[in-house]
Amino acid sequence: MTFRALTASAAIAIAVSGTLSSASAQEEDSFFVRNKYVAVTERPQPEFDPVTVRLGTFEAKPELGLGAGFASNLFAVDENETDDTFFSVAPKVEVNSTWGRHALGAEAVVDHLEYTDTSDESRTNLIGRVFGRLDVSQNVNVFGGVRGADLVEPRSNIASLANAADPVDYSEVGADVGVEYTAARLRLRGRVELQELDYDDVSLTNGLIQDQDFRDREDTTIEARVSYAIERDWAVFGEVQQIESDYDPANMFNAFNRDSSGTIVRAGTDFELQSLIRGDIAVGFLSYDYDDAAFEDVDGLSVEANAQWFVTQLTTITGSAERSVVDPGLQATNSAVLTGVAIRADHELRRNILLYGGVDFSQFDFENVNRTDDRYGLEVGGTWKLNRNVWVDASYRLLDQSSNVQEFTDNRLMIGLKFFP
Repeated sequence: MTFRALTASAAIAIAVSGTLSSASAQEEDSFFVRNKYVAVTERPQPEFDPVTVRLGTFEAKPELGLGAGFASNLFAVDENETDDTFFSVAPKVEVNSTWGRHALGAEAVVDHLEYTDTSDESRTNLIGRVFGRLDVSQNVNVFGGVRGADLVEPRSNIASLANAADPVDYSEVGADVGVEYTAARLRLRGRVELQELDYDDVSLTNGLIQDQDFRDREDTTIEARVSYAIERDWAVFGEVQQIESDYDPANMFNAFNRDSSGTIVRAGTDFELQSLIRGDIAVGFLSYDYDDAAFEDVDGLSVEANAQWFVTQLTTITGSAERSVVDPGLQATNSAVLTGVAIRADHELRRNILLYGGVDFSQFDFENVNRTDDRYGLEVGGTWKLNRNVWVDASYRLLDQSSNVQEFTDNRLMIGLKFFP
């Protein structure tokens, strides 16, 4: 799992939360709305933006992505690298209500990648979610959603086995519900999330089967945040998260009780300054306790930060940083401390030509085993909006991992088309 993937997941979560909670009735006068500046990738361009499809009181945004690409190191290994070309098909549709009060939406994504020579590595990801918001009053809204996904783990994932004959398939089912209260300078927000992960066993190159049931679990996350606005564009907050992970019982393939309890306490600030910077930064303490005495408890610094600098109307720079605990998905260890930073620049070369470039670094420091992975990523690309119906995308991604267990370098080139009705 790359830091890019993690920050992308965090960005999606933040976007969904914003969609569900920030559209309440008092948005214009809110001390907590941060919409003074518009990022390059979000700037409205009526002559090139796809036209939504009206479905009564709903709007649909369908799209079809077609692409072709090249991967230099399909199995993410240090020697005897295998390269291959691939084709992709990715239909997607998002539906949102247009009501003045309350909100309801849904999204469905199919992402298929077909390799030309190594068909066993071809994969299809399926993702679906439904989300909504109930405006109980001017000050209170309730939000939540359900989601499901059938996914294939990339070979570059830290849990990937070098002798696996196939990538690991897994499913994810989750739901969350929360409530938010806003009154002048005060905002209270609480949320509960349930998530169930189920991993399929994987065949090995020697003909044996690697059991993956030790990764199956149910995660329960309870979080609360209290925010106070010092000024119209600046608020401070305190937040706490409690994460309970309940794994399948130990069996003949897994001798450990992997159940754990994690607590994260942070203080931070969110802001939108006159100096054209917007962000959300939180720093605090994390502590994870593991039921099995063979696993060491983990505690230390917790960081979650995202910021945007609107250099000009044509250039936006985005940065993020994180320090957290993750389950690496390996039998011999229960956790790894992830430390990551990323920065990306988006530039509007012309109204219909957007360019971007970014670098990221992530370090996985594994507990209970002698392993440390350092990952460096570089990505450049762009989008050429031909008109409202057709966009052209091109990208290059370099991923390099330095490790005392698994080192690799992978280069990926891709060019694609997006079609809109």
